[in-house]
Amino acid sequence: MSKFNSSVILVSAFLYSIFISFNSVELIFLLPIAFLLLFEYKELIKLIKKLLFLNLFIGMIFIILLLQGDFENALNIYIRTNMIIFFNLLLFLKSSGYDVVRALNELRFPKKFVSSVYFSLKMIQTLSDEFKKMKQTLKSRGFRANSSLFTYETYGNLFGHIFVKSIKKAAALQDSFELRGFNGRIYLINSSSLTYYDVLLLFIICMLYVKEVVV
Repeated sequence: MSKFNSSVILVSAFLYSIFISFNSVELIFLLPIAFLLLFEYKELIKLIKKLLFLNLFIGMIFIILLLQGDFENALNIYIRTNMIIFFNLLLFLKSSGYDVVRALNELRFPKKFVSSVYFSLKMIQTLSDEFKKMKQTLKSRGFRANSSLFTYETYGNLFGHIFVKSIKKAAALQDSFELRGFNGRIYLINSSSLTYYDVLLLFIICMLYVKEVVV
C-alpha cells in the first residue's frame, strides 16, 4: 500500500509531468524523485527493469530525432521522458488502479467520469485475469509459440475468445449494477487522509514551480 494519499499521488503526477515537459532539465528536478526513492529504495532494481523495458519505445523516438541531426533536443526529450516515467513509477508502484478512481472522486471530478474510469479499470482487470488463465491453460497443454500457422490460429482463437468474453462480462456487469439501482455514481470509501509525507511531496513540487516561474 502506498504511503501517500491517492489524490496527492494523482496531483503530483500531473504537476510534475507538466512541469518537466515544458522546462529544460536541471539537477534540482531530481529532488522529487530522490524524495520518493527514500521510501522505495528496496524496489529500485524492479523499477529500473520497468524503466529499461519502457526505454525500448523511448529509445526509438531518441534515434529518430538523432537521425534528424538534432542531438541536443533528442537528448533533452530522452532525459525528460525518463524522469517523468521514473517519477510516476515511484508514485504508482504500490498503488492499485482503483486508487486513481478514489483520487478522482476525492478531487470532485464529474460522477459519470469517475464511474467510467472505474468500469474501464474493472474490465481491464477482468480481461487481464482471463488472459492469464488462458495463457496458463495453453502452457499446461504443452503449447509452444512459434511462427507456424497453428500458433497464429491459436492466438486468433485466444483473442476472439477474449473479445466475446469481454462483451459477456460487460453485459453481466451492466445487469448487475442495474439490479442494484445504479444511478451513475460509484460510492467509494474515502479513508485516506493527508499525512506529513503528502504535504512534503507537494511542497517540493510547488517549490520547483516557484523557482522557475517566480524567481
